[in-house]
Amino acid sequence: MPRIDPIRTQRLLIREFEPSDRQALLAIVRDPDQIKHMLLFLDTEGQLDAFLSMVIEGARAEPRLQWHFAVEDAATGRYLGSCCLMVERDSPSSAELGYWFLREAWGKGYATESSAAMLELSFRRLGFHRVWGKCHTQNAASAKVMEKLGMTRGHAARARVAAQPFPQLAHLRNAGRGVPSGGSGG
Repeated sequence: MPRIDPIRTQRLLIREFEPSDRQALLAIVRDPDQIKHMLLFLDTEGQLDAFLSMVIEGARAEPRLQWHFAVEDAATGRYLGSCCLMVERDSPSSAELGYWFLREAWGKGYATESSAAMLELSFRRLGFHRVWGKCHTQNAASAKVMEKLGMTRGHAARARVAAQPFPQLAHLRNAGRGVPSGGSGG
Protein backbone atom coordinates (compact mmCIF):
# COMPACT_ATOMS: atom_id res chain seq x y z
CA MET A 1 0.00 0.00 0.00
CA PRO A 2 1.34 3.46 -0.80
CA ARG A 3 2.09 6.16 1.70
CA ILE A 4 -0.82 7.32 3.82
CA ASP A 5 -2.07 10.88 3.50
CA PRO A 6 -1.75 12.86 6.75
CA ILE A 7 -4.39 12.05 9.34
CA ARG A 8 -5.92 14.91 11.31
CA THR A 9 -7.50 14.53 14.72
CA GLN A 10 -8.90 17.21 16.98
CA ARG A 11 -5.41 18.39 18.01
CA LEU A 12 -2.91 16.35 16.03
CA LEU A 13 -1.47 15.85 12.58
CA ILE A 14 -0.25 12.27 12.07
CA ARG A 15 1.97 11.87 9.01
CA GLU A 16 4.66 9.73 7.44
CA PHE A 17 8.20 10.38 8.66
CA GLU A 18 10.48 12.48 6.47
CA PRO A 19 14.29 12.91 6.55
CA SER A 20 13.72 16.41 7.94
CA ASP A 21 12.33 14.85 11.15
CA ARG A 22 15.87 13.95 12.22
CA GLN A 23 16.36 17.26 14.03
CA ALA A 24 13.21 16.82 16.14
CA LEU A 25 14.10 13.18 16.89
CA LEU A 26 17.44 14.27 18.37
CA ALA A 27 15.46 15.13 21.53
CA ILE A 28 15.12 11.37 22.11
CA VAL A 29 18.87 10.78 21.69
CA ARG A 30 19.57 13.60 24.15
CA ASP A 31 17.13 12.14 26.72
CA PRO A 32 16.70 8.40 25.99
CA ASP A 33 14.88 7.88 29.31
CA GLN A 34 11.82 9.19 27.46
CA ILE A 35 11.53 5.77 25.82
CA LYS A 36 13.09 3.65 28.57
CA HIS A 37 10.06 1.32 28.72
CA MET A 38 10.27 0.46 25.03
CA LEU A 39 12.08 -2.18 23.03
CA LEU A 40 13.50 0.61 20.87
CA PHE A 41 16.98 2.01 21.20
CA LEU A 42 17.68 5.57 20.10
CA ASP A 43 20.67 6.25 22.33
CA THR A 44 23.01 7.43 19.57
CA GLU A 45 22.70 9.46 16.41
CA GLY A 46 23.64 6.32 14.48
CA GLN A 47 20.67 4.44 15.95
CA LEU A 48 18.45 7.42 15.18
CA ASP A 49 19.63 7.50 11.55
CA ALA A 50 19.06 3.75 11.22
CA PHE A 51 15.53 4.10 12.66
CA LEU A 52 14.66 6.98 10.36
CA SER A 53 15.99 5.11 7.32
CA MET A 54 14.06 1.99 8.32
CA VAL A 55 10.72 3.79 8.67
CA ILE A 56 11.12 5.79 5.46
CA GLU A 57 12.11 2.70 3.48
CA GLY A 58 9.40 0.67 5.22
CA ALA A 59 6.78 3.10 3.90
CA ARG A 60 7.75 2.05 0.37
CA ALA A 61 7.81 -1.71 1.01
CA GLU A 62 5.36 -4.11 -0.61
CA PRO A 63 3.72 -5.58 1.29
CA ARG A 64 3.99 -2.86 3.87
CA LEU A 65 4.61 -4.34 7.32
CA GLN A 66 5.37 -1.20 9.31
CA TRP A 67 3.35 1.97 9.58
CA HIS A 68 5.41 4.48 11.60
CA PHE A 69 4.08 8.02 11.83
CA ALA A 70 5.33 11.31 13.20
CA VAL A 71 2.81 13.06 15.45
CA GLU A 72 2.68 16.85 15.43
CA ASP A 73 0.64 19.51 17.16
CA ALA A 74 -1.82 20.44 14.39
CA ALA A 75 -1.87 24.10 15.41
CA THR A 76 1.88 24.69 15.70
CA GLY A 77 3.50 21.91 13.64
CA ARG A 78 5.71 21.04 16.63
CA TYR A 79 6.89 17.42 16.73
CA LEU A 80 5.40 15.57 19.73
CA GLY A 81 6.19 11.89 19.20
CA SER A 82 5.33 8.84 17.16
CA CYS A 83 2.66 6.21 16.76
CA CYS A 84 2.84 3.05 14.71
CA LEU A 85 1.31 -0.21 13.57
CA MET A 86 3.65 -3.16 13.03
CA VAL A 87 2.09 -6.02 11.09
CA GLU A 88 2.77 -9.56 12.22
CA ARG A 89 4.64 -11.29 9.39
CA ASP A 90 2.86 -14.61 10.05
CA SER A 91 -0.54 -12.99 10.54
CA PRO A 92 -0.94 -10.09 8.09
CA SER A 93 -4.36 -9.11 9.43
CA SER A 94 -2.93 -8.49 12.92
CA ALA A 95 -0.75 -5.59 14.04
CA GLU A 96 0.94 -4.29 17.15
CA LEU A 97 0.10 -0.74 18.19
CA GLY A 98 2.96 1.38 19.48
CA TYR A 99 3.55 5.00 20.51
CA TRP A 100 6.08 7.19 22.24
CA PHE A 101 6.16 10.87 22.97
CA LEU A 102 8.61 13.50 24.09
CA ARG A 103 8.57 14.11 27.83
CA GLU A 104 7.03 17.57 27.32
CA ALA A 105 4.03 15.91 25.62
CA TRP A 106 3.29 13.39 28.39
CA GLY A 107 -0.03 13.48 30.23
CA LYS A 108 -1.85 15.54 27.61
CA GLY A 109 -3.83 12.77 25.93
CA TYR A 110 -1.75 12.67 22.74
CA ALA A 111 -1.05 8.93 23.04
CA THR A 112 -4.76 8.17 23.38
CA GLU A 113 -5.76 10.53 20.56
CA SER A 114 -3.13 9.30 18.10
CA SER A 115 -3.71 5.64 18.99
CA ALA A 116 -7.45 5.99 18.41
CA ALA A 117 -6.57 7.29 14.94
CA MET A 118 -4.32 4.24 14.44
CA LEU A 119 -7.21 1.93 15.34
CA GLU A 120 -9.43 3.77 12.86
CA LEU A 121 -6.76 3.38 10.18
CA SER A 122 -6.13 -0.27 11.00
CA PHE A 123 -9.73 -1.50 11.07
CA ARG A 124 -11.48 0.77 8.58
CA ARG A 125 -8.81 1.47 5.96
CA LEU A 126 -6.23 -1.31 6.22
CA GLY A 127 -8.66 -4.13 7.01
CA PHE A 128 -6.85 -5.54 10.05
CA HIS A 129 -8.84 -7.90 12.27
CA ARG A 130 -6.76 -7.58 15.41
CA VAL A 131 -4.66 -4.84 16.94
CA TRP A 132 -2.75 -5.47 20.12
CA GLY A 133 -0.24 -3.66 22.26
CA LYS A 134 2.16 -4.36 25.04
CA CYS A 135 3.79 -2.27 27.66
CA HIS A 136 6.29 -2.62 30.45
CA THR A 137 4.54 -3.42 33.72
CA GLN A 138 6.09 -0.30 35.28
CA ASN A 139 4.53 1.88 32.58
CA ALA A 140 1.08 2.34 34.07
CA ALA A 141 0.37 5.37 31.87
CA SER A 142 0.75 3.28 28.71
CA ALA A 143 -1.50 0.54 30.07
CA LYS A 144 -4.09 3.20 30.90
CA VAL A 145 -3.96 4.49 27.30
CA MET A 146 -4.64 1.01 25.94
CA GLU A 147 -7.48 0.46 28.37
CA LYS A 148 -9.05 3.79 27.30
CA LEU A 149 -8.93 2.46 23.74
CA GLY A 150 -11.05 -0.54 24.77
CA MET A 151 -8.24 -3.07 24.89
CA THR A 152 -8.40 -5.76 27.52
CA ARG A 153 -5.59 -7.39 29.42
CA GLY A 154 -4.25 -10.67 28.16
CA HIS A 155 -1.33 -12.70 29.36
CA ALA A 156 2.14 -11.58 30.46
CA ALA A 157 5.34 -12.78 28.87
CA ARG A 158 9.07 -12.35 29.32
CA ALA A 159 11.38 -11.12 26.62
CA ARG A 160 15.13 -10.69 26.39
CA VAL A 161 16.63 -7.78 24.55
CA ALA A 162 20.36 -7.49 23.90
CA ALA A 163 20.98 -10.17 26.55
CA GLN A 164 19.32 -7.99 29.21
CA PRO A 165 16.10 -9.15 30.86
CA PHE A 166 13.13 -6.96 30.08
CA PRO A 167 10.59 -7.35 32.89
CA GLN A 168 7.03 -8.51 32.38
CA LEU A 169 5.20 -7.16 29.39
CA ALA A 170 1.44 -6.80 29.73
CA HIS A 171 -0.36 -7.68 26.52
CA LEU A 172 -3.59 -5.92 25.71
CA ARG A 173 -5.84 -6.59 22.76
CA ASN A 174 -8.67 -5.00 20.83
CA ALA A 175 -10.61 -7.65 18.93
CA GLY A 176 -11.89 -5.13 16.44
CA ARG A 177 -15.20 -4.65 18.22
CA GLY A 178 -15.32 -1.11 16.99
CA VAL A 179 -13.06 1.85 17.14
CA PRO A 180 -13.24 4.07 20.21
CA SER A 181 -13.41 7.79 19.69
CA GLY A 182 -10.17 9.66 20.35
CA GLY A 183 -10.30 11.30 23.74
CA SER A 184 -8.11 14.04 25.00
CA GLY A 185 -7.39 12.59 28.43
CA GLY A 186 -4.25 10.60 29.29
